[in-house]
Amino acid sequence: MNEANKQTRNRRAVGYWHFMREFVRNPRQIGAICPSSPFLARRMASLVPAGDGVVVELGPGGGAVTAALLSHGVLARDLVLVERSAALSAHLAKRFPGVRLIQGDAMHLSRFDALQRQPVRAIVSSLPLRSLPRAVVRQILEQVGLVSGPGTVFIQFSYALRGSRQGMAPGFERDQAHLVWRNLPPARIEAFRFRAGSMQ
Repeated sequence: MNEANKQTRNRRAVGYWHFMREFVRNPRQIGAICPSSPFLARRMASLVPAGDGVVVELGPGGGAVTAALLSHGVLARDLVLVERSAALSAHLAKRFPGVRLIQGDAMHLSRFDALQRQPVRAIVSSLPLRSLPRAVVRQILEQVGLVSGPGTVFIQFSYALRGSRQGMAPGFERDQAHLVWRNLPPARIEAFRFRAGSMQ
């Protein structure tokens, strides 16, 4: 095994350890029994459109999707991570030093300066929207709508294999959906696109 592969495995192991520690502390907030698989992460990253604007990742956890986004071609300077956990934020800061990191809550997206300076190209979410309280989900989705503009893509995964309007932020319409069987458990990815003139 070469040195680059060893470093990749070590980063994954550290990310997994941080993920499991946070899961034990607060399983409802984490909402998953395992970190996202590389297959799920790559599929989510592939749905991010090319172009100008920042890509926002909500709930990056140990960084599996973050790594996939960077590998997919999203520039580090265009990527903004929003992570609530202090421990996971510290891990992400070390693993991805060139990426902008906000330790904060997705319920307050429109307050973050980094999301007010440039258009948002895509929002990639690993948040457990189906297990969070409805009032929290409603506020998060409202914030997604507030920081979005025409053409913004909102990408969300869940372990429910049937679609639901619960994951639809105001101003968005469902664009496409994909099932990823090579994940534990299997996951469904839905992509929504912001419609011009749909938000007042």
